[in-house]
Amino acid sequence: MKTFFLIAALLVVNLPAADIELTETLQLPECHSIGWVRANTQVKGQKNWDGVLDEAKWGTPSPQQAVERSWDWKLSDDQWLQTVKDKGEGKKEDVKFDLWIPEGVAVAKGVVVMSGHGSGEALYKHAELRKIARELYLAFFKFNGNPMQRGFWPRSLLYERLKAFGKRAQHAELENAPLFLYGHSNGTGFSAIFPADSTRVWGWVSMRPGTTYQVYQPGAAQIPGLVIFGEVDDFFGRPSKAENMGVVEAMRKKHHAVWNYAVEPKTGHGPGDKTWPLVFSFLKHTFAARVPADAEPLRGPVKLNALVLENGALGKNWDPVAGGYQTLMTAPFASFAGDKETASWLINVDYAADWQSFQRDGQVARP
Repeated sequence: MKTFFLIAALLVVNLPAADIELTETLQLPECHSIGWVRANTQVKGQKNWDGVLDEAKWGTPSPQQAVERSWDWKLSDDQWLQTVKDKGEGKKEDVKFDLWIPEGVAVAKGVVVMSGHGSGEALYKHAELRKIARELYLAFFKFNGNPMQRGFWPRSLLYERLKAFGKRAQHAELENAPLFLYGHSNGTGFSAIFPADSTRVWGWVSMRPGTTYQVYQPGAAQIPGLVIFGEVDDFFGRPSKAENMGVVEAMRKKHHAVWNYAVEPKTGHGPGDKTWPLVFSFLKHTFAARVPADAEPLRGPVKLNALVLENGALGKNWDPVAGGYQTLMTAPFASFAGDKETASWLINVDYAADWQSFQRDGQVARP
Protein backbone atom coordinates (compact mmCIF):
# COMPACT_ATOMS: atom_id res chain seq x y z
CA MET A 1 0.00 0.00 0.00
CA LYS A 2 2.86 2.40 0.83
CA THR A 3 4.43 1.65 -2.54
CA PHE A 4 1.14 2.49 -4.29
CA PHE A 5 0.86 5.87 -2.58
CA LEU A 6 4.52 6.65 -3.29
CA ILE A 7 4.07 5.95 -7.02
CA ALA A 8 0.89 8.01 -7.10
CA ALA A 9 2.63 10.94 -5.41
CA LEU A 10 5.51 10.80 -7.87
CA LEU A 11 3.08 10.80 -10.79
CA VAL A 12 1.39 13.91 -9.43
CA VAL A 13 4.70 15.69 -8.84
CA ASN A 14 5.97 14.87 -12.34
CA LEU A 15 2.85 15.91 -14.25
CA PRO A 16 3.98 18.48 -16.85
CA ALA A 17 2.75 22.01 -16.40
CA ALA A 18 0.32 23.08 -19.08
CA ASP A 19 0.31 26.07 -21.40
CA ILE A 20 -2.26 28.71 -20.52
CA GLU A 21 -4.96 29.00 -23.18
CA LEU A 22 -7.92 31.29 -22.68
CA THR A 23 -10.64 32.45 -25.05
CA GLU A 24 -13.52 34.89 -24.90
CA THR A 25 -16.16 36.15 -27.33
CA LEU A 26 -17.66 39.61 -26.93
CA GLN A 27 -20.23 41.48 -28.96
CA LEU A 28 -18.81 44.84 -30.01
CA PRO A 29 -20.48 47.56 -32.12
CA GLU A 30 -19.19 48.36 -35.60
CA CYS A 31 -18.28 51.90 -34.54
CA HIS A 32 -15.00 50.42 -33.26
CA SER A 33 -13.91 49.29 -36.72
CA ILE A 34 -11.41 51.31 -38.77
CA GLY A 35 -13.83 51.24 -41.70
CA TRP A 36 -16.58 52.91 -39.68
CA VAL A 37 -14.14 55.39 -38.16
CA ARG A 38 -12.74 56.31 -41.54
CA ALA A 39 -16.18 56.80 -43.05
CA ASN A 40 -17.62 58.87 -40.22
CA THR A 41 -14.88 60.84 -38.48
CA GLN A 42 -12.99 62.85 -41.09
CA VAL A 43 -11.97 65.79 -38.94
CA LYS A 44 -12.87 69.17 -40.44
CA GLY A 45 -9.85 71.06 -41.67
CA GLN A 46 -7.70 67.98 -42.07
CA LYS A 47 -6.19 67.77 -45.54
CA ASN A 48 -7.05 64.71 -47.59
CA TRP A 49 -3.76 64.90 -49.46
CA ASP A 50 -0.44 66.16 -48.14
CA GLY A 51 1.92 65.07 -50.89
CA VAL A 52 2.97 61.83 -49.23
CA LEU A 53 4.27 60.48 -52.52
CA ASP A 54 6.11 62.11 -55.39
CA GLU A 55 3.45 63.78 -57.55
CA ALA A 56 6.06 64.67 -60.17
CA LYS A 57 6.66 60.95 -60.66
CA TRP A 58 3.14 59.55 -60.32
CA GLY A 59 0.94 62.52 -61.05
CA THR A 60 -1.58 64.45 -58.97
CA PRO A 61 -4.06 62.02 -57.41
CA SER A 62 -7.72 62.03 -58.27
CA PRO A 63 -10.12 63.11 -55.49
CA GLN A 64 -10.89 59.46 -54.72
CA GLN A 65 -7.20 58.56 -54.55
CA ALA A 66 -6.68 61.49 -52.21
CA VAL A 67 -9.27 60.08 -49.82
CA GLU A 68 -7.71 56.63 -50.05
CA ARG A 69 -4.38 58.10 -49.03
CA SER A 70 -5.73 59.95 -46.00
CA TRP A 71 -4.64 57.57 -43.25
CA ASP A 72 -2.62 59.90 -41.05
CA TRP A 73 -5.57 60.77 -38.88
CA LYS A 74 -5.74 63.51 -36.28
CA LEU A 75 -8.58 62.09 -34.22
CA SER A 76 -9.04 62.25 -30.45
CA ASP A 77 -11.06 59.78 -28.43
CA ASP A 78 -13.45 62.61 -27.53
CA GLN A 79 -14.08 63.32 -31.21
CA TRP A 80 -14.73 59.64 -31.82
CA LEU A 81 -17.14 59.44 -28.88
CA GLN A 82 -19.05 62.48 -30.11
CA THR A 83 -19.39 60.92 -33.57
CA VAL A 84 -20.70 57.70 -32.02
CA LYS A 85 -23.23 59.77 -30.08
CA ASP A 86 -24.29 61.60 -33.23
CA LYS A 87 -24.45 58.66 -35.63
CA GLY A 88 -25.10 55.67 -33.37
CA GLU A 89 -22.77 52.82 -32.58
CA GLY A 90 -24.04 50.49 -35.33
CA LYS A 91 -24.82 46.80 -35.18
CA LYS A 92 -22.98 44.49 -32.81
CA GLU A 93 -20.90 41.56 -34.00
CA ASP A 94 -18.88 38.84 -32.31
CA VAL A 95 -15.19 39.40 -31.67
CA LYS A 96 -13.25 36.38 -30.47
CA PHE A 97 -10.14 36.87 -28.35
CA ASP A 98 -7.49 34.23 -27.65
CA LEU A 99 -4.56 34.23 -25.24
CA TRP A 100 -1.71 31.71 -25.14
CA ILE A 101 1.15 31.71 -22.64
CA PRO A 102 3.77 28.91 -22.70
CA GLU A 103 4.08 26.72 -19.66
CA GLY A 104 6.97 27.74 -17.45
CA VAL A 105 6.64 31.48 -18.23
CA ALA A 106 6.08 33.05 -14.83
CA VAL A 107 6.21 36.60 -16.21
CA ALA A 108 5.72 37.38 -19.91
CA LYS A 109 8.38 39.78 -21.20
CA GLY A 110 6.24 40.77 -24.19
CA VAL A 111 3.07 40.01 -26.11
CA VAL A 112 2.80 39.19 -29.82
CA VAL A 113 -0.58 40.64 -30.81
CA MET A 114 -2.12 39.39 -34.05
CA SER A 115 -5.14 40.30 -36.06
CA GLY A 116 -6.77 36.99 -36.97
CA HIS A 117 -7.61 38.41 -40.40
CA GLY A 118 -6.03 36.31 -43.16
CA SER A 119 -2.88 34.49 -42.07
CA GLY A 120 -3.06 35.66 -38.45
CA GLU A 121 -4.90 32.49 -37.44
CA ALA A 122 -2.13 30.27 -38.84
CA LEU A 123 0.62 32.40 -37.31
CA TYR A 124 -0.98 32.15 -33.88
CA LYS A 125 -0.54 28.36 -33.96
CA HIS A 126 2.82 28.26 -35.78
CA ALA A 127 5.16 25.77 -34.07
CA GLU A 128 8.35 27.74 -34.74
CA LEU A 129 6.87 30.96 -33.37
CA ARG A 130 5.72 29.10 -30.26
CA LYS A 131 9.25 27.82 -29.82
CA ILE A 132 10.53 31.39 -30.00
CA ALA A 133 7.90 32.42 -27.46
CA ARG A 134 9.22 29.84 -25.00
CA GLU A 135 12.78 31.09 -25.50
CA LEU A 136 11.95 34.78 -25.12
CA TYR A 137 9.12 34.44 -22.57
CA LEU A 138 6.42 35.83 -24.80
CA ALA A 139 2.62 35.56 -24.75
CA PHE A 140 0.33 35.54 -27.81
CA PHE A 141 -2.91 37.48 -28.09
CA LYS A 142 -5.24 37.31 -31.09
CA PHE A 143 -8.57 38.83 -32.04
CA ASN A 144 -10.92 38.03 -34.89
CA GLY A 145 -14.18 39.77 -35.80
CA ASN A 146 -15.18 42.70 -37.99
CA PRO A 147 -15.23 45.41 -35.28
CA MET A 148 -11.49 44.84 -34.66
CA GLN A 149 -9.63 42.56 -37.08
CA ARG A 150 -8.98 45.21 -39.77
CA GLY A 151 -8.08 47.86 -37.21
CA PHE A 152 -10.07 49.56 -34.46
CA TRP A 153 -10.66 52.62 -32.36
CA PRO A 154 -9.90 53.60 -29.68
CA ARG A 155 -6.53 52.01 -28.93
CA SER A 156 -7.58 51.53 -25.32
CA LEU A 157 -9.84 48.70 -26.50
CA LEU A 158 -6.79 46.43 -26.82
CA TYR A 159 -5.29 47.57 -23.53
CA GLU A 160 -8.55 46.82 -21.72
CA ARG A 161 -8.71 43.28 -23.11
CA LEU A 162 -5.08 42.58 -22.25
CA LYS A 163 -5.68 43.75 -18.69
CA ALA A 164 -8.81 41.59 -18.39
CA PHE A 165 -7.08 38.50 -19.77
CA GLY A 166 -4.09 39.15 -17.52
CA LYS A 167 -6.39 39.04 -14.53
CA ARG A 168 -8.00 35.79 -15.69
CA ALA A 169 -4.64 34.18 -16.39
CA GLN A 170 -3.04 35.52 -13.21
CA HIS A 171 -0.49 37.32 -15.37
CA ALA A 172 -0.96 40.93 -14.33
CA GLU A 173 2.09 41.93 -16.42
CA LEU A 174 -0.02 41.74 -19.59
CA GLU A 175 -1.35 45.18 -18.69
CA ASN A 176 2.12 46.69 -19.21
CA ALA A 177 4.15 44.26 -21.32
CA PRO A 178 5.68 45.51 -24.61
CA LEU A 179 3.86 44.55 -27.81
CA PHE A 180 4.81 43.21 -31.24
CA LEU A 181 2.05 43.57 -33.84
CA TYR A 182 1.13 41.48 -36.88
CA GLY A 183 -1.47 42.19 -39.53
CA HIS A 184 -2.10 40.59 -42.93
CA SER A 185 -3.86 42.27 -45.87
CA ASN A 186 -6.40 44.68 -44.39
CA GLY A 187 -5.14 43.60 -40.97
CA THR A 188 -2.51 46.24 -41.69
CA GLY A 189 -5.20 48.66 -40.54
CA PHE A 190 -4.29 47.35 -37.09
CA SER A 191 -0.58 46.59 -37.20
CA ALA A 192 0.52 49.78 -39.01
CA ILE A 193 -1.92 52.33 -37.60
CA PHE A 194 -1.92 51.30 -33.93
CA PRO A 195 1.81 52.05 -33.29
CA ALA A 196 1.46 55.69 -34.37
CA ASP A 197 0.18 56.64 -30.92
CA SER A 198 1.56 53.94 -28.64
CA THR A 199 4.69 53.77 -26.49
CA ARG A 200 4.33 50.01 -25.93
CA VAL A 201 5.08 48.64 -29.41
CA TRP A 202 8.60 47.29 -29.95
CA GLY A 203 8.00 46.36 -33.61
CA TRP A 204 5.29 45.62 -36.17
CA VAL A 205 4.71 43.73 -39.42
CA SER A 206 2.43 44.49 -42.35
CA MET A 207 2.08 41.32 -44.42
CA ARG A 208 0.82 41.87 -47.99
CA PRO A 209 -0.99 45.13 -47.19
CA GLY A 210 -4.34 45.41 -48.87
CA THR A 211 -3.98 49.19 -48.84
CA THR A 212 -0.35 50.27 -48.50
CA TYR A 213 -1.36 53.88 -47.83
CA GLN A 214 -2.42 52.74 -44.35
CA VAL A 215 1.27 52.30 -43.63
CA TYR A 216 2.02 56.02 -43.94
CA GLN A 217 2.14 56.75 -40.21
CA PRO A 218 4.69 59.43 -39.23
CA GLY A 219 3.91 58.85 -35.56
CA ALA A 220 5.31 55.32 -35.84
CA ALA A 221 8.51 56.28 -37.68
CA GLN A 222 10.82 55.35 -34.81
CA ILE A 223 9.21 51.98 -34.17
CA PRO A 224 10.80 49.21 -36.28
CA GLY A 225 8.49 48.16 -39.08
CA LEU A 226 8.60 45.43 -41.74
CA VAL A 227 6.34 45.41 -44.80
CA ILE A 228 6.37 42.25 -46.94
CA PHE A 229 4.89 42.34 -50.44
CA GLY A 230 4.17 39.37 -52.67
CA GLU A 231 5.53 39.98 -56.17
CA VAL A 232 2.45 38.68 -57.99
CA ASP A 233 -0.09 39.84 -55.40
CA ASP A 234 -2.80 41.80 -57.23
CA PHE A 235 -2.87 44.33 -54.40
CA PHE A 236 0.85 45.01 -54.88
CA GLY A 237 0.14 46.05 -58.46
CA ARG A 238 -2.57 48.57 -57.56
CA PRO A 239 -1.98 51.29 -58.60
CA SER A 240 1.60 50.14 -59.24
CA LYS A 241 4.36 48.23 -57.49
CA ALA A 242 6.62 51.27 -57.52
CA GLU A 243 3.97 53.42 -55.87
CA ASN A 244 3.27 50.88 -53.13
CA MET A 245 6.99 50.58 -52.43
CA GLY A 246 7.12 54.37 -52.52
CA VAL A 247 4.95 54.64 -49.41
CA VAL A 248 7.69 53.05 -47.29
CA GLU A 249 10.41 54.93 -49.15
CA ALA A 250 8.60 58.22 -48.45
CA MET A 251 8.48 57.37 -44.75
CA ARG A 252 12.20 56.67 -44.81
CA LYS A 253 13.02 59.90 -46.60
CA LYS A 254 10.63 62.31 -44.90
CA HIS A 255 10.58 60.90 -41.39
CA HIS A 256 13.80 58.84 -41.10
CA ALA A 257 11.68 55.79 -40.37
CA VAL A 258 13.46 52.73 -38.99
CA TRP A 259 11.53 50.57 -41.44
CA ASN A 260 12.32 48.06 -44.14
CA TYR A 261 10.36 46.29 -46.82
CA ALA A 262 10.88 43.07 -48.72
CA VAL A 263 9.32 41.68 -51.87
CA GLU A 264 8.85 37.93 -51.87
CA PRO A 265 9.45 36.77 -55.47
CA LYS A 266 6.89 34.69 -57.36
CA THR A 267 4.32 34.76 -54.55
CA GLY A 268 0.81 36.15 -54.23
CA HIS A 269 -1.35 37.52 -51.44
CA GLY A 270 -0.78 34.74 -48.92
CA PRO A 271 2.48 34.10 -47.04
CA GLY A 272 3.97 30.60 -47.17
CA ASP A 273 6.42 28.46 -45.24
CA LYS A 274 9.38 30.42 -46.64
CA THR A 275 7.90 33.75 -45.58
CA TRP A 276 7.76 33.19 -41.84
CA PRO A 277 11.51 32.94 -41.07
CA LEU A 278 12.01 36.57 -42.10
CA VAL A 279 9.16 37.62 -39.80
CA PHE A 280 10.66 35.58 -36.97
CA SER A 281 14.13 37.03 -37.55
CA PHE A 282 12.69 40.54 -37.45
CA LEU A 283 10.77 39.78 -34.25
CA LYS A 284 13.82 38.37 -32.45
CA HIS A 285 16.24 41.11 -33.48
CA THR A 286 13.85 43.93 -32.68
CA PHE A 287 12.98 42.35 -29.32
CA ALA A 288 16.67 42.17 -28.39
CA ALA A 289 17.27 45.77 -29.46
CA ARG A 290 14.15 47.40 -28.03
CA VAL A 291 13.13 45.53 -24.87
CA PRO A 292 15.54 46.03 -21.95
CA ALA A 293 16.92 42.77 -20.57
CA ASP A 294 15.92 43.83 -17.06
CA ALA A 295 12.38 44.90 -18.02
CA GLU A 296 9.84 44.13 -15.29
CA PRO A 297 6.31 44.69 -16.63
CA LEU A 298 4.83 43.57 -13.31
CA ARG A 299 6.12 46.81 -11.83
CA GLY A 300 4.65 49.08 -14.48
CA PRO A 301 5.05 50.24 -18.08
CA VAL A 302 8.35 49.26 -19.73
CA LYS A 303 10.44 52.04 -21.25
CA LEU A 304 11.62 50.67 -24.58
CA ASN A 305 15.09 51.38 -25.94
CA ALA A 306 15.27 54.07 -28.61
CA LEU A 307 17.12 53.22 -31.80
CA VAL A 308 19.93 55.23 -33.39
CA LEU A 309 19.55 55.44 -37.16
CA GLU A 310 23.29 55.38 -37.80
CA ASN A 311 23.77 52.20 -35.77
CA GLY A 312 21.72 50.11 -38.19
CA ALA A 313 22.41 48.79 -41.66
CA LEU A 314 20.85 49.66 -45.01
CA GLY A 315 19.67 47.58 -47.94
CA LYS A 316 19.16 48.51 -51.58
CA ASN A 317 15.48 48.32 -52.44
CA TRP A 318 14.03 45.73 -54.80
CA ASP A 319 13.76 46.73 -58.47
CA PRO A 320 10.18 46.22 -59.78
CA VAL A 321 11.35 46.39 -63.40
CA ALA A 322 13.84 43.56 -63.01
CA GLY A 323 11.49 41.55 -60.78
CA GLY A 324 12.16 38.10 -59.35
CA TYR A 325 15.07 37.15 -57.14
CA GLN A 326 17.64 39.91 -56.70
CA THR A 327 20.95 40.21 -54.91
CA LEU A 328 20.53 43.50 -53.07
CA MET A 329 23.49 45.28 -51.55
CA THR A 330 23.52 45.68 -47.77
CA ALA A 331 26.07 47.47 -45.61
CA PRO A 332 26.40 49.23 -42.27
CA PHE A 333 24.79 52.66 -42.38
CA ALA A 334 28.07 54.62 -42.59
CA SER A 335 29.51 52.63 -45.51
CA PHE A 336 26.33 52.11 -47.57
CA ALA A 337 27.00 53.40 -51.08
CA GLY A 338 23.39 53.74 -52.27
CA ASP A 339 20.61 56.20 -51.47
CA LYS A 340 20.64 56.33 -47.69
CA GLU A 341 17.43 58.31 -47.50
CA THR A 342 15.14 55.72 -49.12
CA ALA A 343 17.00 52.43 -48.64
CA SER A 344 15.45 49.87 -46.31
CA TRP A 345 16.69 50.35 -42.73
CA LEU A 346 17.85 47.06 -41.23
CA ILE A 347 18.27 46.82 -37.50
CA ASN A 348 21.67 45.10 -37.52
CA VAL A 349 24.04 43.16 -39.80
CA ASP A 350 22.60 39.78 -38.79
CA TYR A 351 19.08 40.77 -39.76
CA ALA A 352 20.52 42.40 -42.89
CA ALA A 353 21.96 39.01 -43.89
CA ASP A 354 18.56 37.36 -43.46
CA TRP A 355 16.84 40.14 -45.42
CA GLN A 356 19.38 39.86 -48.24
CA SER A 357 19.03 36.07 -48.36
CA PHE A 358 15.26 36.41 -48.52
CA GLN A 359 15.48 38.75 -51.52
CA ARG A 360 18.15 36.68 -53.27
CA ASP A 361 16.81 33.16 -52.67
CA GLY A 362 13.22 33.67 -51.55
CA GLN A 363 14.06 32.25 -48.15
CA VAL A 364 16.23 32.85 -45.11
CA ALA A 365 19.28 30.64 -45.35
CA ARG A 366 20.59 31.09 -41.83
CA PRO A 367 19.03 29.13 -38.94
